[in-house]
Amino acid sequence: MKKFCIALCGGIVLTGCSSFSERHQASGDLEYLKEKAHQRMVLPEGFAPLKPSTEYDIPAIGNKVNVNLVGHKLDIRAPSLIMPVAPNSLTSDNTQETQVIFESFLSKEEFTTDLWGKLSAFISQQKYGVSEQVQGSSLSTNSIESNEYFKLLFGLDEDFNLSQKYNFNITIDEQGYKAVVTVKLIDHKEEDKIVELNQFATRRYESRMLNLFLSHVYAEHNQALIADRNAVKKGIKLELGFDDEQNTAYTVHAPYEVVWEKLDIVLPQLGLIVDDRDKSISTYFTHFDKDTDGFWSKLFSWGSSDASVVLNDKEKYQIKLTERGKVSVLTIVDNEGQFIAPEKMTEMLNSFSELMAKEQL
Repeated sequence: MKKFCIALCGGIVLTGCSSFSERHQASGDLEYLKEKAHQRMVLPEGFAPLKPSTEYDIPAIGNKVNVNLVGHKLDIRAPSLIMPVAPNSLTSDNTQETQVIFESFLSKEEFTTDLWGKLSAFISQQKYGVSEQVQGSSLSTNSIESNEYFKLLFGLDEDFNLSQKYNFNITIDEQGYKAVVTVKLIDHKEEDKIVELNQFATRRYESRMLNLFLSHVYAEHNQALIADRNAVKKGIKLELGFDDEQNTAYTVHAPYEVVWEKLDIVLPQLGLIVDDRDKSISTYFTHFDKDTDGFWSKLFSWGSSDASVVLNDKEKYQIKLTERGKVSVLTIVDNEGQFIAPEKMTEMLNSFSELMAKEQL
């Protein structure tokens, strides 16, 4: 019984170890060129005939088809699909080129810099090298030899030599809302010989390379999110200062992205309930709730002359955030668009700074 199990396992392993050629060529167990068309079905008298269909008819050979791609030269693998896993990425309906669409609300210059940075980081990480480039627009790789990861990506044998060059192109519309990243296979050699590929094989290689780039962007994005979340949990120093128009404001010693996410945690603890937030205008829309257990609810009274700071229950406030180099500037505006008075900002400082400096679990 033991010998039988060992033989069975060995057979399974050998079955799974097919060569590079076997994985993309017909097995040869069906001589399809010698196959004959089936006869039409003969129906008994009185039965309604089947409606004829041409859905499964083999199409005629077109003018652009390479007629030499038959037998072992014919690649039978299914086409690869673009997987838009990167943030703000979408598939394209362009069937002639291998491309993916990115969307953004950045300016055209910022969007170009961001995408070009992602592409350059990808090329550098993979150690492909650059043969030609137009800054922010186009990049061609050096010859990419079949290294270990390349072999895994394309399913190559250990002793199979594959050499390729790719071109990446970035096109951004004038408004800067949409960018198209296109990948083209510009050179393909197998065993040091140039091999002519059909459009499906070319598209397959291009798709896999584009998917590799999208996976890189996805991984980098996740790493940045984790880093930001860790930074948000840490304490942040907040002190009294001024905005660019000399209105009393809070200076927060942390990058904009970190402070923006930190406010989502801190504001409710201050009694300011977040109704909405719009990052495009860097504003939190809130209302004050006297029934919360926040710091300010204990500090403020509602119409009492004894309190040094007065906030009305359910009154709306806008918390605005501005980026200023390595720090962020926070201002508070009431429902009428008026900045909170300097004395109120001063009296709120201790409560605000205490919570911003607190490390979150």
